[in-house]
Amino acid sequence: MEAIRRIAGAIYRWLTALFALAVVVEFFLAGSGIFGQKVNVTLRDQKSLDPHRAFGYALILGALLLLVFCLVWWSERIWLLATFLLFLLTIVQSVLAHTGEHHRWVGALHPVNAIAVLGLAAFLAHRAWWRDLKGR
Repeated sequence: MEAIRRIAGAIYRWLTALFALAVVVEFFLAGSGIFGQKVNVTLRDQKSLDPHRAFGYALILGALLLLVFCLVWWSERIWLLATFLLFLLTIVQSVLAHTGEHHRWVGALHPVNAIAVLGLAAFLAHRAWWRDLKGR
């Protein structure tokens, strides 16, 4: 069982780093979509934002995968709580995006929450790699 936990910890460490990098890619896709918008087309019908939307759903699956590996590996409660929070924040991103299409001020929280997702993912990646370097 210890070998499985060690492997799950290694996978978790790599996935957190990839997840944080993927959030940066998501920012890039959002910017690309915004600057590629067509005039007189609703936000929902903007095809330029399709890559951003699709990759966002992939991030939700990635956060769920992180949570599964964390459940197998976790040795401290902080890991599980922070990873669960990351999963919740990625789901909130989708809710904010869909609600924001009709309510401007709710939609304005979408990029703010994205910064929180990036910060938490970077924190988890940093902490996981630091833990590995210390040999715990």
